[in-house]
Amino acid sequence: MFEYPAQLVATTVLTVVHVLCLLVLPFYPLPLSVAVAVTYVACAFLPDMSGASLFYGMWVALAAVGRYGRSRWWWLLPPLIAAVRWMVAARAGVPFGDYATLLLSFFVVYMFGRAMSWRATAIQAERDRLRYERERDRLEAMRRDARAASRIHDAVTSDLAYMAMRLDYERSRETNDEQHAALFDDLYQRTIDTLVEVRTVINMLDRNDDGTDTGKQHDSIGKGGNGASPRSTIDDGDTERTDDDTEIGSSAAMPSSYAMFPDRVRDVLGHGDRYLAQLGFTGDSTMIDNLSKRKLTDADDVTRERESAVIDLLRELYTNIAVHGDPSGEYRVVVRRSRDGLSVDQVNDIAEHSLLPDKPHSGKGLPLHRTRFTALGGSINTSAEDGTWILHASLPTSSDK
Repeated sequence: MFEYPAQLVATTVLTVVHVLCLLVLPFYPLPLSVAVAVTYVACAFLPDMSGASLFYGMWVALAAVGRYGRSRWWWLLPPLIAAVRWMVAARAGVPFGDYATLLLSFFVVYMFGRAMSWRATAIQAERDRLRYERERDRLEAMRRDARAASRIHDAVTSDLAYMAMRLDYERSRETNDEQHAALFDDLYQRTIDTLVEVRTVINMLDRNDDGTDTGKQHDSIGKGGNGASPRSTIDDGDTERTDDDTEIGSSAAMPSSYAMFPDRVRDVLGHGDRYLAQLGFTGDSTMIDNLSKRKLTDADDVTRERESAVIDLLRELYTNIAVHGDPSGEYRVVVRRSRDGLSVDQVNDIAEHSLLPDKPHSGKGLPLHRTRFTALGGSINTSAEDGTWILHASLPTSSDK
């Protein structure tokens, strides 16, 4: 600008604007690159061969357009600038060969910017891939924890609840032997304490360990909690609980040789009925299968997951009946399998007072299963009407079947 001052004021003004746009270009690359190009082209059309060449600013602007421009229309800018510059050179009588290298430089710097853009895109894609893998691993870990929490809740807590209620009954019978009564009291309290710790582990696995169960709150189905430990109306217990009844439909109680889903369900229902009968309950469970028998190898992973979800839910239902149901009433559990899918219906009378008021409240029993059913495209609906608890769970047949 100072060695070859412009002859026209307009050229000087455009040059100053050009330099100012170049200084601010790093903050707003695309709009200011356009401004730099406009001032460059405007100066080229003025009848003034003096003043700054503005080459450096145009190179930076083209590199910035190549780096940040996403639209395919940006590639028109390099030939447009080269054509304008060649027009100025032709007007001054300069041979094309003397300007060929200069004109090529416009394309070179633009491609340099494009190369930077491609590299940035590759780096971002790699970062996105790593972030996706981290999120996928995190999600899979959360799913594993949720499944573990559900299995612990279904298997361990149901067994501990049964042990606590059975101990409560046995200690109620030992009115004359203080030593045995004290032993039952100690075992009962240890069972409840273990159940509290299991609830804490479930909370941790379910990413909800903010609060600690105190054992003073109970599931909302029952209305008990007067501080006294009620005695259940269990029969004398002529039939003692055998080892294979330790868990309702547990994996230990279901041999792997069972190849058919209905057989596995009937095994769980049978264990559940015996479990509740030992606690003085009256009712029955039924499996209704409207499909022809299929081999296990014919079932895909989705079908097996749905069947597993139903079986796990059944274990939870029998525990809920034992804790919150009324032994003087009746219960009924019905499992159906049809072309439309799987369904479970449960009905039982709600007890005025829970058979196990010391049972710690987690609020994760049915919610864990409801989340699992929802993920599989099903639903679990519950209601309490006139002292009766009603549950309906359904899992429709997968759309690809």
